[in-house]
Amino acid sequence: MYRSEVRRLPRPARRSSGFAALLSAIVPGLGQMYRSRWRRGLLMLAIPFVGFVLFAAAALFVGPVASAVVRHAALFVILLVGGLYAFHVVIVADAFAIHGEAGERRRVLDVALLLAVLLGLSLGYFSVYRHSQVWADVLSAVFEPAGRTVGAGTSPSDTSGPGWSGHERLNVLVLGLDTRQNDPQSWNTDTMIVLSIDPVARTAAMLSIPRDTLVEIPGYGQDKINSTFAHAGDLAKGPDLARRTVSAFLGVPIQAYAVVDFNAFQKTIDAVGGVLIDVRVPVRDEAYPDWAAGVQRIAFDAGPQVMDGASALRFARSRHESNDFSRAQRQQQVIFALRQRIEQKGLFQLPSIMERVGPLVRTDFDPGNVLPLARTVLGINTKEIRSAVLLPCDDPSASHCELTEQNGPSGYYLIPDLAKVRAFTEQLFAGTAPGSTD
Repeated sequence: MYRSEVRRLPRPARRSSGFAALLSAIVPGLGQMYRSRWRRGLLMLAIPFVGFVLFAAAALFVGPVASAVVRHAALFVILLVGGLYAFHVVIVADAFAIHGEAGERRRVLDVALLLAVLLGLSLGYFSVYRHSQVWADVLSAVFEPAGRTVGAGTSPSDTSGPGWSGHERLNVLVLGLDTRQNDPQSWNTDTMIVLSIDPVARTAAMLSIPRDTLVEIPGYGQDKINSTFAHAGDLAKGPDLARRTVSAFLGVPIQAYAVVDFNAFQKTIDAVGGVLIDVRVPVRDEAYPDWAAGVQRIAFDAGPQVMDGASALRFARSRHESNDFSRAQRQQQVIFALRQRIEQKGLFQLPSIMERVGPLVRTDFDPGNVLPLARTVLGINTKEIRSAVLLPCDDPSASHCELTEQNGPSGYYLIPDLAKVRAFTEQLFAGTAPGSTD
């Protein structure tokens, strides 16, 4: 009797549930594909990818969304990281639970692997949350909340500078704040620089205003320009009062301010490994104030030298054996050197720098315009940045002059010629006035 051979179908390969969960933990949907659920796997891969791309695009290019994300960064971190974590857990559980496999002998090992995968996933997302929360705290500290109050004599509608569309010239007042330990109410803004950026021509200019310049402070009368903070009497009110004062003094709109504590200045330089400064003339100061309300002797010889944060700060602030005009030039020189150093280090250093100095920097700049501003700033060549200081007319060698020195019983003042000040400012920002590039 002839017996025909019975052809057996190949047994389906065993597909480990635990391994499927591991694959979906690594790449969402990969475990589903491994267990031959291709459509489900592709869908689960596409959902988080498309969702993240849409959210990132909205946050980067839609101004109101960017502002909301920055101003409520901590909440968005919780929602974003928490949502991704929950969705990822669902994908892993789905990959593990797909039925149709032959045998249950590896069930215990699969369950153990699933628990290990979920534990690793939890630890990974917790680490992402902690690092994201650091950035959220930095953003919350740097960007001033909307609707802040300002000093006396200001209406609620005048609590911020004019808006910036991203196309016209942007003027930002940079304030170096000196908060003395023994006199917390002093808040002297010994560094006052107006940074002007032209996004169309891709040029920039910096104008330093000497601290002893006599100006009209809205609501308080005439006084030295560095006393604005002291008149405001509040760290929350001082920056806007300074912005309005400088705007009226120079005759130009100032859209935003940035307040930098001198500690941030020092920490930023240390974070990039120091800056290279070419000291043009020796600097000597026998009475440089230290943090203990005493004095110390400092000296810088002429020539190129690498300075750490503390040395660069002393170099930029010393004034006892020079004057405010040379000090302002040294401050601009350090700023140029810091910018070049950050360019050398690259953008990968930015997170560590911001983590160190973020809480010591504050601005009322609209977060929705951060991306257009970043694109503009990165596109400006250092050679296209001009710098200048308002100078006294007593110096015959000066290429321009706007101030007159007055030293009397009431103190030392620099009396400005407003017509000259405003004309020079307009010319400098337009690139037609005498200036320097470093």
